[in-house]
Amino acid sequence: MNTQPLYASAVRRSIARLANACVKLLPGSSTPPDGGRKRDAQRDSRPTHAAISSPWRIYRIYARPGHLLLRNEQGVVLDLGVMKGSEPNLTYRLYAKNLQGQGFATRTLLLDDIARRIEAGDIGKELLSLPECSMPLGADLDRGTHVDVSMKLAR
Repeated sequence: MNTQPLYASAVRRSIARLANACVKLLPGSSTPPDGGRKRDAQRDSRPTHAAISSPWRIYRIYARPGHLLLRNEQGVVLDLGVMKGSEPNLTYRLYAKNLQGQGFATRTLLLDDIARRIEAGDIGKELLSLPECSMPLGADLDRGTHVDVSMKLAR
């Protein structure tokens, strides 16, 4: 009895199921549901695809001289707080709940402390109501000191 065609058939079916599942995860058409008008991400909180409807939120926190910034999932840069001092004695104050930290030797350690507090749930819904950053951001924020943080929103 030759079982090779049986295995090949099972492999093809598995690949087809995987491909079908991947296609279902792709966003719909490229035309927005409101007839092609550009939507304001701040005003419209409806999820546009599966990643945004996830309970997980991914943020990137930046340390700039005197400022702490946060980029949300829509790419909007928000004003998170202020950073003072110089290495090896940095301090910060966040606008959300007026959280503070002090005595950090590097910007990376300072950002790690903020990320830990966000992941621990010290700040949650407050991140959604931060003001938009009004300062000029420069060519590329991602070249400076930054850290990514994920937070699960309570449902």
